[in-house]
Amino acid sequence: MNERSFSPRPVYPSSVALSSRPAADKADKADKRSAILAAALRLIARSGLHNTPMAAIAREAGVAAGTLYLYFPSKEAMVNALYLDLIQDRDRAYLAELDAIDDPTAGPAESTWRIWHALARWHLDRPDASNLIHQCRASGILTDETRAAEARDQAARLPLFRDAIAHGQLRELSQQVFWALFAGPILALVQMRDAGEIDVDDDVLRATFDGVCRSVLP
Repeated sequence: MNERSFSPRPVYPSSVALSSRPAADKADKADKRSAILAAALRLIARSGLHNTPMAAIAREAGVAAGTLYLYFPSKEAMVNALYLDLIQDRDRAYLAELDAIDDPTAGPAESTWRIWHALARWHLDRPDASNLIHQCRASGILTDETRAAEARDQAARLPLFRDAIAHGQLRELSQQVFWALFAGPILALVQMRDAGEIDVDDDVLRATFDGVCRSVLP
């Protein structure tokens, strides 16, 4: 025992508290970011891209205007982040069905239907998201960085696309032409549905897909 035995010892917070605080802060930040983007999606779908000010988005998200700018330095940055989030969510939805291609009991048409139907349902069931993607592409608000990120995602899928062509599962088309023939009819159905011109039921989807098959399958 010595003089140090009687000196006060520092009291440290538990390691659990120390480790959980950054995680909690990170989760809170992610929640606020998600709330801001969800508010932006609702308002832009309702009022249009150019008629939705940042102040309105902050109010809709329940955050101070200054807080919004901590997450996104500008409206352009926020819209580009939202666009990429939606594109990635859409891609996850239909790419999950790529496992159908490995199903030995599924023919090319059935495998393609599962992928195409997942893409169609994403656009039909998420009208606000589908509308925002369309607005962004038509407005010129997408930055070079956003377009480059989207192009990288497309390039990552190119080997799979070429492999499907090589194995006779798809017609020999460029990736751009294939996407126009594959996804274009879906976007047309969404626009007609939103205009009240058509009720998109399973019969309509199947009939549309028949046309897609004639366009992209050998």
